[in-house]
Amino acid sequence: MKLQRAAFALIVVILSFYVLYVGQNLLLPLVIAGAIAYLISILAHGIGAIKISGIGVPRPLAMIIAICVILLGIGFIINLITVNIASVVRVAPEYQENLEALIYKSYKTFGIEEVPNLQEFINQIDLRGYLQDFGRTVRALVSNTGIIIVYLIFLLLEQRTFADKIRAMVAGPQQQKDAFDLINKMRSDIRTYVAIKVLTSATTGLLSYLVLSLVGVDFASFWAVLIFLLNFIPTIGSIIATAFPSLLTLVQFDTLGPFIVTISVLGTIQFCIGSLIEPKLMGNRLNLSPIVILLSLGLWGSIWGIAGMFLCVPITVIMMIIFSYFPGTRPIAVLLSGDGKVARGIPEEKVTEEAV
Repeated sequence: MKLQRAAFALIVVILSFYVLYVGQNLLLPLVIAGAIAYLISILAHGIGAIKISGIGVPRPLAMIIAICVILLGIGFIINLITVNIASVVRVAPEYQENLEALIYKSYKTFGIEEVPNLQEFINQIDLRGYLQDFGRTVRALVSNTGIIIVYLIFLLLEQRTFADKIRAMVAGPQQQKDAFDLINKMRSDIRTYVAIKVLTSATTGLLSYLVLSLVGVDFASFWAVLIFLLNFIPTIGSIIATAFPSLLTLVQFDTLGPFIVTISVLGTIQFCIGSLIEPKLMGNRLNLSPIVILLSLGLWGSIWGIAGMFLCVPITVIMMIIFSYFPGTRPIAVLLSGDGKVARGIPEEKVTEEAV
């Protein structure tokens, strides 16, 4: 019986990922709209929690402010990327030539005349191609703006009827109360994770922008936005975010000084925020196993491309948080975690249904 259940679960998982791959043109805008809706909800919750002389912002007004802020912020980021991506692609071949010359120069410095397979390695470094792929992803998202906005409107409207649906699905006052307590606890954990991740990533991007501007690195604003996005991918993202602008200094400047300063300061910022501050704020909400991060990156990247790579870890963390609250799926959350310690239990404090 257990074997049949496991086989059935495996078939469901395989079919689910097949549907995600085949229906990516339909589902990816929906997932992006859901992420935007959740960011709006988090910001509206934060605005509503601000009270001056005991008077807070009404929830409808907080939602309007949050929608305007999030949409303007996303528009600013997309515009910044699309404006800079063409310039970066234009100079990418020059940077690649400089990088090739630097590699040959380094080998000659160490007395190596013939470098095995170096040309094959260089041919695989297609900076322009990578940047063009990233640009195509951004343009594809922009072209889907209409459908994303439609999804977003319906998702925001759907929030008003969510509590009524739970009451209709669950019979009995005590069962309804337990369901609302569980949903509110999971929502609180997810909201805290997303809010902290956005805050730490934005802080890292801003500090990186200041460093890159002071050093004089080309397209500092573009790299800062890229660093902000890459920091949603733990460990791997921070390494790439540090390596890209640091390597740029090698091909942009004639001396090693800017490279040493850039990689040292950016590395220190990434370490302090990613390894010291963020774990303190996150607790066990970002307790993913490194191998799970790599597998998730490869899996979602193969399904949804670059967009899937940026979304993979937040999706996996949210799945782990949800799985941890149900006895049947808790073992999956333990397997996904780094040390087996995952959130559990319903909060002792009573949460009102209005929070749902």
